Amino acid sequence: MFGSSKVYRMQKKSLDSITANIMIADADLNIRYMNQAVAGLLKEAETELKKELPRFDFDRLVGSNIDIFHKNPSHQRNMLAALKTQHRATIWVGHRAFDLIVTPLLEGNKTTGFVVEWANAKERLQNVDFQGQMVAISRVQGIIEFTTEGEIVTANDNFLKAIGYRLDEIKGRSHSMLVDPEYAKTPAYKEFWEALRRGEFQAAEFTRYGKNGKVVVINASYNPILDSKGKVTKVVKFATDVTERVHAVTTIGAALTKLAKGDLSFSLDEPFAPDFEGLRNTMNEALSQMRNALGDVAHSTDRIDTGTREISQSAEDLSRRTEQQAASLEETAAALDQITVNVNNAAKRAEEARHAAATASENAERSGKVVADAVGAMSRIESSSNQISNIIGVIDEIAFQTNLLALNAGVEAARAGEAGKGFAVVAQEVRELAQRSAQAAKEIKELIRNSSEEVSTGVKLVSETGEALRTIQHNIVAVNDHMEAITNSAKEQATGLSEVNTAVNQMDQVTQQNAAMVEETNAASATLAQETTRLRELIGEFQLGGLGRPNSAGIRQSADHTSNRRLELAKPGHRPVPSPARHMLTKIAGKVDGGAAAESWEEF
Repeated sequence: MFGSSKVYRMQKKSLDSITANIMIADADLNIRYMNQAVAGLLKEAETELKKELPRFDFDRLVGSNIDIFHKNPSHQRNMLAALKTQHRATIWVGHRAFDLIVTPLLEGNKTTGFVVEWANAKERLQNVDFQGQMVAISRVQGIIEFTTEGEIVTANDNFLKAIGYRLDEIKGRSHSMLVDPEYAKTPAYKEFWEALRRGEFQAAEFTRYGKNGKVVVINASYNPILDSKGKVTKVVKFATDVTERVHAVTTIGAALTKLAKGDLSFSLDEPFAPDFEGLRNTMNEALSQMRNALGDVAHSTDRIDTGTREISQSAEDLSRRTEQQAASLEETAAALDQITVNVNNAAKRAEEARHAAATASENAERSGKVVADAVGAMSRIESSSNQISNIIGVIDEIAFQTNLLALNAGVEAARAGEAGKGFAVVAQEVRELAQRSAQAAKEIKELIRNSSEEVSTGVKLVSETGEALRTIQHNIVAVNDHMEAITNSAKEQATGLSEVNTAVNQMDQVTQQNAAMVEETNAASATLAQETTRLRELIGEFQLGGLGRPNSAGIRQSADHTSNRRLELAKPGHRPVPSPARHMLTKIAGKVDGGAAAESWEEF
């Protein structure tokens, strides 16, 4: 390609010695020459090139066609065939990038070959990337450049906008113009720049002063820039204006400080930057909600306090009613005790009456039999009286006949004269005896008649007595039935009283439970009142701007009521009422077991 002359040798030697990466190909795109620079470049990249280009072989590269560098060679061939001027391109092989400058070798209109200058595109692309990053950073951040002595070299628009200066107003001036004059005189400020000159970067949040004393807060980093020898040549500061953020944070912090002290009576009226306006609105909304919530809590506390006092009063009323109920139970128990005694006595007396009625019934039955016997005896006496009366009649007739015979004898004696005197005397005596017999018979007959009448009357009375005894017997049986019914009723009453005793006992237990619940309610009410007072005190620590101010009088009243109620609950005498039912049951048991003295039947 270079011929064989001395010029060729000089040209080849020149190409081999230069640092540019030169490759020469003929018109058929076969590689004819590579200088040492391009050989070193491709040798270094051989491993990575082989991964992407399997046909690449560095040792056989000279003589190979440049098609081995392309996956679609036809495209490059068409382009090179039409190439008449220098062409620049960047090719990527794997992660490697190469800048190519292709220059066609022309003899007239004929292309005899191509000279390709290779360059590693890594540094260029990195620089392009760095420049892109710098441009991107410059769009959103302020950038200012200083000499190592702190003299301002340049600044971008973002930084100038933040401090309010034009570039010509600050260029060439000292960095100290942007800080507090007093701080600029301090050793700390000098050490700040000494550290930068030593290559130590500084990053923090700084307060700076712009035009007309404008206070600017920036989040910035001072970055020393080193040359190839490691010497600091300049300082570049990247800054972000956070003034509005700091203002918002400071304002919110002050608001939170007030809030921590219980002050809710304020709001954030000064507008923030648009990016932070939502935060201000949210803070104001939160403050408003807290004011309203605590105001509602304060009002609810008033209602709770009122309700607590009402509950406490109701509990006290319930306690009094429970005590009254206990007293009523005691009276009921006493009355029930007396009723139980009376019922037991009545049951005993009914049982005694039943036994007495049974005895009377037996006696009446025996009396009926005696009366029946008496009636029979009377009937026999009456019959005997009738027989005696008949006999007396016979005697009377005999006396009458005797009297007639004596009379006839006297007449006959008178006729007989002297001879008949003795017979006349006898006749007279017989006649007198007959008269006396008649008189006696008459009297006996009268007595028998009277006796018969008395016997008849006696029979009648005995019959009536028997009928009365039978009636009495029937009545005694009825009384006995009634006594048995009364006894059964008394037993049922005793059973009912036992159930009533059980009910009274249950009522007593319920009363005791109610009393205990009342005490618990009182204690809970007192505790709730204390907690309500504490809640009022807590709410009282907040300044709500006139919303829901706690009622101090209510607090004192509630506290006094709570204290008094606590003292009342603590009194030793305040304990549940003793059970009257248990006492009553003991008394009933004693009366039933011991028995009351039996009283007489007449008294019953």
